[in-house]
Amino acid sequence: MDVKSNIRYLRIIAFFLFFTPALALIGSLAINNIIVSFPFTYEKNFNFKENLPGTTTKRIECNKENGFCKNVDKFKTISKLNECNKYIIERSIFSGTNIIQKSNKISDPIPHIEIEKIKKNLNKKIFLQWKITSEINQTCIINTNFLKYYNYVPFLFEKIHKIKNNKKTALGSNVVVNPILYGETSISNIVKRFPIKFIFKPLMYLSVILMIFYWYYNNLIYNKLIKIQANNKFYIFGVLSSIFLLFHVIFLGWEFESKILTQIRRSFIIFFILFEVLAQAFLIKDILKAKSEISKYLNKIIMYCKLTFVIFVCLSTLTILIILMIVNLDSKIDYILEWNYFLILLVFYFLSSIMWKKIN
Repeated sequence: MDVKSNIRYLRIIAFFLFFTPALALIGSLAINNIIVSFPFTYEKNFNFKENLPGTTTKRIECNKENGFCKNVDKFKTISKLNECNKYIIERSIFSGTNIIQKSNKISDPIPHIEIEKIKKNLNKKIFLQWKITSEINQTCIINTNFLKYYNYVPFLFEKIHKIKNNKKTALGSNVVVNPILYGETSISNIVKRFPIKFIFKPLMYLSVILMIFYWYYNNLIYNKLIKIQANNKFYIFGVLSSIFLLFHVIFLGWEFESKILTQIRRSFIIFFILFEVLAQAFLIKDILKAKSEISKYLNKIIMYCKLTFVIFVCLSTLTILIILMIVNLDSKIDYILEWNYFLILLVFYFLSSIMWKKIN
């Protein structure tokens, strides 16, 4: 394969090496927030004669036979999100005209023990009834603008509901977060959990493969252009960074009882950063050293941009490490640095994708 073809492959690989991990990070965060904020759920079918405010079900007497209404809330659950109750349903427990308890949260359990005590004290019959109120149910999808999207892709909404209510689902937050700006949580806390890990890890495994090819083609092209056969330092450090990233992804979310094993697991990401920065630094150094031989294949402006960026990352990394050793930063600042640092590192690959000229 000639150099032109090699450069074309490297440009493509470098772009996807920028895009894929960025998608893994931002996509994982976005999906976490979508699931957390998903408001719709399957509701109960109360078999009202008509779906209008003021409509009620039949009165049910709470007595010993039905466990003082313990066994009466057996309404069938609706199986589609767009068949929800348009209005909020209110449950009332009353005796005669006196309301004993009123609740518009259908999930609230019926207080059958209290009903039994009240019945004994009042010596009167206690009844249970559901009523359609005039208040719009904001968690019903037919009352929102999402209905038009649901009509196009109902399976997507149904899938999100199933994931949110899956017993295995354990998200890294219970509210919408933006740790890139506000540092509410770490990367690992978001991406190591079900179901986010099944999105993040495959994308990162793909990124590792792309990274190995990225350094292979850089080494191959450099050797061809300056007519040598060697495993250059940037290639060695680049492959090492790929290996440590692979280890980090494999063991992400694993918990060890041994402190030594825990420290080893945490060291993988440190070695990845170290070798990645060294690889990029040696790459740009070697390119500048041999620029007379390879200048016609390079976009010089981008080459110097990458040099500036490498210097910036090296100084930033050193500064952050010194600060972390001296100052005990608030966890939010730690997390802001973490998210932004890893996203900034990806700029290496974007610059590489445009540094080499598109040669026909």
